[in-house]
Amino acid sequence: MADGPAAPDTRPVQIPARIHTVGPGWRQLLERLHEEIQAAFPDYRLLDLKEKLGGLRVYVEGPSGSGHTLRSLIATAEAQAEHTCEFCGTFGRIRTRDDQSGGWRKAVCDTCHSAWSAHRIVIVRGVVRDRG
Repeated sequence: MADGPAAPDTRPVQIPARIHTVGPGWRQLLERLHEEIQAAFPDYRLLDLKEKLGGLRVYVEGPSGSGHTLRSLIATAEAQAEHTCEFCGTFGRIRTRDDQSGGWRKAVCDTCHSAWSAHRIVIVRGVVRDRG
């Protein structure tokens, strides 16, 4: 006897489900943020997670009255990401390719900055790819 269609998953989307949208260097930072938010608000809902202008942007929704706590936790993680290489996770800073004015910005360390500036590495679905 065949089972009917599976019931849709009603759990809210949370950080782990979208962690692949940014580089692996920020994975540990995001896992820690998820644990901190989930400890206070187990059913929080992730609205968006992305890299923008070289920094991390996290948008979540929690229960009524959770705004101040959520903003504080997220602000700390976003500030840490500005000094964490999105490629490898070591100390970095927001830079442009070849440190030229204007252009794409990314939080990178010195080593990854050289490879990124030369277009040798790229992040695809949360994984650093070597363009060879």
